[in-house]
Amino acid sequence: MVDLDDQVEATNRVFASDRRWTVVRGSDLEEGGSQGLPVWSRHVGDPVLASNLTRRTDFALFMVDALTNDCLVQEAPAIVGRETESARAHLVAASAVAG
Repeated sequence: MVDLDDQVEATNRVFASDRRWTVVRGSDLEEGGSQGLPVWSRHVGDPVLASNLTRRTDFALFMVDALTNDCLVQEAPAIVGRETESARAHLVAASAVAG
């Protein structure tokens, strides 16, 4: 078991740092082939994240992308797999608004 207080303390120290940082808030992980770069949101309760599932390989893909993605500096993105039900529903809704 992981002590949640330790995680909170570590995260607070990262947030207070003057370094470039990104804290990725993951979802439940599953095995399987890549579905591509996960979808992310700043808000944990965002409907796009409702499926709460990401492939392990895609979590790693996101972490590597975060190393060079300036949009993610000083962010704590929550992620979900690109092909999950909630991510697909979000993409359809966004297309309808844009289109």
